[in-house]
Order: sequence, then C-alpha cells, then structure tokens
Amino acid sequence: MVRTTTTKIRILCITHEQDVDGLFCGAILKNAFPDTLVFLTNYGHENIKRIADVIRFNVNRSSKSGTIVISDLALNNNNLEDVKSIEEAANQSKRKGWNLVWLDHHCWQGEIRRRVQSFATLILSEGQEQNCASELVVKNFDLKKRTACERMAKFAHVFDFRLPEINTLPPLPEIITFYRSLPDRYGKLQLIIKKASKGIFWDEELQEEYEKQYLPLKECAILSAMKSLSIHNIQGLIVAITKAPRILSKSLLADKIFQDRTNVTLIVLYAEDGKISIRRRSGTDIRCDLIAYKLGGGGHSYAAAGIIKSYGESATTLTAPRVVQELQNTLKDIVSRHL
Repeated sequence: MVRTTTTKIRILCITHEQDVDGLFCGAILKNAFPDTLVFLTNYGHENIKRIADVIRFNVNRSSKSGTIVISDLALNNNNLEDVKSIEEAANQSKRKGWNLVWLDHHCWQGEIRRRVQSFATLILSEGQEQNCASELVVKNFDLKKRTACERMAKFAHVFDFRLPEINTLPPLPEIITFYRSLPDRYGKLQLIIKKASKGIFWDEELQEEYEKQYLPLKECAILSAMKSLSIHNIQGLIVAITKAPRILSKSLLADKIFQDRTNVTLIVLYAEDGKISIRRRSGTDIRCDLIAYKLGGGGHSYAAAGIIKSYGESATTLTAPRVVQELQNTLKDIVSRHL
C-alpha cells in the first residue's frame, strides 16, 4: 500500500487518455488529493519521452515535493530506451524529494518489470486478480472509504472488462472516443475528469453533446466500418479487418462485428496513421497482447493495440492489404506456439 499521511500531498498523475479507466485514475486521485495535476497521454515511444519531459518540467517548477503516479500505462517490453527515459526523470525527481508510483493492470515481462522496480514502486494486477487500474489506485492509496472513489473504480471495472452491467451505465466510453476526435479533445477529456472527481459521472451537458453531436454521426460511422470490413484466414484464424472511424469506440465496433460475424475469432481495427486495435472473441485463447508486442504496442490478452507502418516513402496511410501482410508474419510465430 502507498503510504500518504495527508490529503494535502501534491500529486502529479500521468494517465491513459483513451478510456474510462485511465481518466478515472486521474479523477480518483483528484477527489482524494485536491492538489493533483492530471496529464493525459497514450502509448508509444514519443509519448513515453514526453512523459519524462513532463515529470522533469513539473518537478523542477514545484516549490514542494510530492508523488508522481503513472497509471494504466505499460512500457513496450521490446524497448529499453523507453525505460531509460523514465528512469532518468525518476532519479532526478527523487533527488528533489519526489517518489514515483506506477500502477497498471497490463502484462509486464520480467526484464522491464525488474528495471522499473529499481526506481519506482510498481503495483500490478497479479495472477488471477481481475483489477482495472482505477481499482488499483483505490486499493493502494487506501481510498475505499471514499464513496465517489469506490464508485469510479466499480464503473471503470465494468467498462474495462465489458461486463453485462455496462448497459445500465451512461455511455462514457462512446463520448470519450468522440471527444478524442475533436480539435479541443484535451480540454474535453479534462472536463470529464473534473466532473467525475466531484462525483458527477454524467450530466445534462454530456447528454446533450451525446444526443446532438455524437449520435447523428454514430450510425454513419458504423455503416462505413462495416462496408470496409473484410474477412481473412490468417494462419488458421478467421480475422476481420476494417478501418475504424475515429469517433467510434473500438469495443463498441468490435462487439458489433463479433455479433454479426459469428465465425470471426480475431478483429483488427486500423487507422490510416498506422494505429491498430486488436480484439479476440470471448472464450478463445489467442493472446492479443503478444500480437501487439510484436507490433510495438501492448495491452491485455483480450484487447491490445499496436502500430503497423506503411511501406515505401510515398506510403502515408495504412491500408487493409498492408494489415493482412503484417499479420501473416506476426501471427505465424504466435499461432505455431499455441499461445
């Protein structure tokens, strides 16, 4: 458990911007420790370097010490340079009285884990524990008696593991994905954090934007994604590949495809910039995280993300044939090992 003697402690929270779990990690800390600054980011080498810069900048300008909390973010197991960037920033911060706590529920391999444990308090969801990152924050900062924090953790768990109760909760994953497609995305996401930290998980403003701005675009986006859908037999797996509109929740789109195409085992959703999202059908044992690691990303066994680069100097956008080509190579080793 992370020892905090006062709610007046200064927190620099660096968390995942892409889903409810990441945003609620920031909101939970902001609720419990009012002097909390939340910085939102995503996976990838450039983002990790930026995290190191954010740590150095905020520690150097702070007049007092505090705790840096990185949540719902995993390091690429194939890139030790990413570890080095964070390690240098953490050691510099330690000399100024700051400590680093890293909470995550993705799969971490041994070498990366040992390296991070040398300069940070690393808290992972181990073994059969099915905790999301928000739950780890509540548990390890001893916040179970704070009602809003407990509710956020429970909501995040339902959203992250897509439990049946998801249909009884407000459509936060959809509005978050929609906000991430807007020019003022960062401010919109911070507003969700601010509201949630005060115990407000949905209100008239969110409902109005959901109904008037998002819903008119949603149906067209789904039709577009289904129109571009193609089915492939890759290394014995039935794989659905489609271009994912930015405004659509990846989980929502994957659920739609699995429902419509009952023979599909694996779904790969791609964007023109090379980012891909990988989902497996429930009850199958293909490891999405292992596929993602080979593609410079990471995630969970059931859902993960990576990057596929386009070929050639003139190739600026990712296409479905390029995704198929890369998956032929990536899945060959994974399927042969029966993972």
